[in-house]
Amino acid sequence: MKANKKMLLVAYLFPPIGGGGVPRALKMARYLAEGGWEVHVLTVDHTYHATKDDSLLRQLPSNVIIHRAKEVNLVQAIRPTQKEAPKQSGGQKSAAVNPAGGGGLKQAIKQRIVPLLKKVKNTVMIPDDMIGWLPFAAKMGAEIIKKHSIPVMFSTSGPYTNHLVARSIKRKTGVTWIADFRDPWTQNMHRSGVAWREAWEERMERSVMKESDAVTTVTYGFAENFKQKFGKEIQRIEVIHNGFDPEDYKDIAESPEDGKFTLAYPGIFYKERNPRLLLEAVAELIEEGEIKRDEILLRFAGVFDYPGYSDNIDCVHRLNLEDVVEIMGNLPHKEALVMMKSADVLMLIGDTAPGSGVYIPGKLYEYMAIGHPILALSVEGESTKIIRKFELGQVVDPLNKAEIKRAFLTMYEQWKKNPKQKDRAAEMLRRAEEGDLAIYNRQVQARMLGELMDELLTAKR
Repeated sequence: MKANKKMLLVAYLFPPIGGGGVPRALKMARYLAEGGWEVHVLTVDHTYHATKDDSLLRQLPSNVIIHRAKEVNLVQAIRPTQKEAPKQSGGQKSAAVNPAGGGGLKQAIKQRIVPLLKKVKNTVMIPDDMIGWLPFAAKMGAEIIKKHSIPVMFSTSGPYTNHLVARSIKRKTGVTWIADFRDPWTQNMHRSGVAWREAWEERMERSVMKESDAVTTVTYGFAENFKQKFGKEIQRIEVIHNGFDPEDYKDIAESPEDGKFTLAYPGIFYKERNPRLLLEAVAELIEEGEIKRDEILLRFAGVFDYPGYSDNIDCVHRLNLEDVVEIMGNLPHKEALVMMKSADVLMLIGDTAPGSGVYIPGKLYEYMAIGHPILALSVEGESTKIIRKFELGQVVDPLNKAEIKRAFLTMYEQWKKNPKQKDRAAEMLRRAEEGDLAIYNRQVQARMLGELMDELLTAKR
């Protein structure tokens, strides 16, 4: 298809980087290009990342042109890498992951230096670890705008450095700019707590709100909070939800049936989002004789423990759950979909920090498309409303072990009575194409962005 419109998409997180922050930019690029736009992507040069998936690049059509700017990042340069988890199956003892292992003296030195750098970065790397990308990306972005006569730009965060790059490009070229927030910035639940830094970042965010021609975000709760804080600066704000691409969920293969009650979780764990209380609940149910350990399997793909940490795998060993927990490491997206499709229940383990209820984990939309029941350890908020509204599964307090045990046991007993539960995938995909779930369809969302860009450009003529 010959493109007759051009746009620049600014996204540090873009393939071959994988993980939860990538699909929005990836799918916008793909479907805008298929809709007739010539899409130029400004992203980072190939670099280390905790999640990596080279297969994602194959989704992009030829009229997506990727430009890569280099980055200077000291913390990233010496960060200890996470070893790939060995593939294992239930019933086998596993070496699982040793995030801190290997590397001898060099690795030991890194592990001593990294914590010190993390303390220093709160006063140096502002607003985030990717600030070293700013000067190179801003220069390249302005050159791209001028060389290709691009009239409109879309920057999507996190990281928030993306918006600082776009702000610099806007100041140099006057390009029409949409600033997209997948998460809040200074209203985020994960903040530094350093007063002078908070004030500085608020000035940054206020300038982004003021200088952009429009702001987009992914939930009505985020939009309302933005309007309350930056109502005088924002020229226009629209909600374009996160979601899923129905094309990714058609004809997914399933692993052979193994006779186990299998739960799956693909994603990243960190301090405020971890599986340890769930693991304790499962261990107690086994010890109490409520569930049979040889009948259950908990599969985790992605980052089970962030590089340099071992809290979660230590918990597995402490509870003697090596034969119940399968740690699969990073998987290409298609393999992660097979893992989810082959499960009986999908685990949604949310943040427990104050204010986390306004967030909707991106994997919730993937779970919606898969169609299997969800066990959600989530604080009350936007995601729990969606789960209840569309009857997607059970919601429990992520800090209440008794509730977790009851919900787990209920779903286990339902599986025992009927191991082949109704598959709702076909129904969910149909509704995403033409029904009440269309607002969560990545193709529809790309059209919404395209229409917004058209409107802004028409208004300037």
